[in-house]
Amino acid sequence: MPSALPVIDPSRCTGCGRCVSVCGPHVLWLEAEGENGWGPKRSVLHDEAGCTGCARCAVVCPFDAIEMVRVNKAKA
Repeated sequence: MPSALPVIDPSRCTGCGRCVSVCGPHVLWLEAEGENGWGPKRSVLHDEAGCTGCARCAVVCPFDAIEMVRVNKAKA
């Protein structure tokens, strides 16, 4: 599990897809807000476990819509 995960602000995300294109493990997807794939698209983290925490998505976002947030690792 990475030490930080991307958190996407839907009010700032324009659905440009730059974050999706630089995501090596392919855990970010563009998803339409409306039914049947219609409407504005927004970036969504679909696989937290697969995220490496590299932060490339946050770096490449021109709208500052992605923030890397530390993950609390619970000790078992």
